[in-house]
Amino acid sequence: MPVVKVRAPKRVATGDSLVRKVTETTSDLLAQSDRVLVVYDKETASIYYEGSESQPSLSRTS
Repeated sequence: MPVVKVRAPKRVATGDSLVRKVTETTSDLLAQSDRVLVVYDKETASIYYEGSESQPSLSRTS
């Protein structure tokens, strides 16, 4: 199952910024896939999705 890793920005150490980045990435993935699974860790999140093994075309925001 393909995975996309998302990290919280170092300049802002709040959980809100990580959640915001995960929400944006998940929205992009849901446009291409039926299901996604988000697994949160301390400062990162792994987004597993159904689809091909190649990296999906996501709009990257900083």
